[in-house]
Amino acid sequence: MKLIFILLLFYVFSISVYSQNIRTICAIPSSLAENSGVLVSSSNSVWLHNDGGDLSKLYQIDTFGNILRTIEIQNATNIDWEDITHDNQGNVYIGDFGNNSNNRQNLRIYKIPHPDLVLGSTVTAEIINYYYPEQTAFPPQNNEKKYDTEAMVYYEGALYVFTKDRTVPHLGYTWLYKVPVDSGSYAAELIDSFNTQQSSYIFEITAASISSDGSILALLSANRIWLFSDFIGNQFFDGNRQSITLNISQKEGLDFLDNNHIYISNESSIFGSAELSVLTLPNIVLGVSCQDNMAFSEKISVFPNPVLDNLNVKINLDKTSNLTISLFNLSGMRLKVFQDRRVEAGEQHLNFSVNEFPAGVYFLHFSYGEHQFSKKVVLYR
Repeated sequence: MKLIFILLLFYVFSISVYSQNIRTICAIPSSLAENSGVLVSSSNSVWLHNDGGDLSKLYQIDTFGNILRTIEIQNATNIDWEDITHDNQGNVYIGDFGNNSNNRQNLRIYKIPHPDLVLGSTVTAEIINYYYPEQTAFPPQNNEKKYDTEAMVYYEGALYVFTKDRTVPHLGYTWLYKVPVDSGSYAAELIDSFNTQQSSYIFEITAASISSDGSILALLSANRIWLFSDFIGNQFFDGNRQSITLNISQKEGLDFLDNNHIYISNESSIFGSAELSVLTLPNIVLGVSCQDNMAFSEKISVFPNPVLDNLNVKINLDKTSNLTISLFNLSGMRLKVFQDRRVEAGEQHLNFSVNEFPAGVYFLHFSYGEHQFSKKVVLYR
């Protein structure tokens, strides 16, 4: 992945609150300057891979930055490797799905034995080919560029990939898709979406990992990590969530060391050389909802939910400001703007008809001053 660093320079001076729970472990060797995925090894080391341009190799480094081993995947091509994950049956999955221009029609995931278990320096992979059925043009129009992908996890028998939003104008979503774990060719299944509330694709999702007990999902960007817990099944975004602001760097990979610590790797960039760091999670991650706009969200009531015809909104505003309320589908498409006007401080009671929309899961999005909040609503018929 190549970032537009001129835009990043603007943000490095605009964000000043960083997590104090992250520390650098070691420098990453120059041969891995464009590392794009990290996998914790069973020993005191990690496995890394580069993105497009390198050979189809995995590199094992220790926590001093020394390369211990390399393994070449003989029947694979590194078009744009972007993430790596593992299951609990001794398999590892490498996502060759980087798609900056949204024009690829050869997305694939390589499945190999865990490199800790590989004897020798080569291995042969199974190949999982997939596509996004919602994409019909290669590339699509700018406002439909939703199919770049840099993040993947394994969870309960399936792979889940999180797309990187490159839409113009920018929507700020990641779209969650499900892909089978067996070799073959598949249409990825759209499961859900999440509004990252990021202002540019530069700060969208670059990596994902899930804790070994399956209780915490982590999503990474250049300046932030999102943590989801207490979800049911693959409805990750319905759980409690917290976001932690990090110093800006070209962060590309992460993996849980244990339930309380996460390894994070970054590429070499204008912000410094490639490094491996560890983030210690704050205690409030487990079981406590602590999101950026919690104070605002607590002032909003949406009912009934699920809803048949008419949706009621009660909102208590602390100042006079513009209030925009919109309905989005799971693909991040704005379907309708219910309200977009300046409103007075105090309690507002609003009612919107939703009977023109088919049954399904939607997001009611609120924009009020500097606050942004999305509430999932279910329509039934």
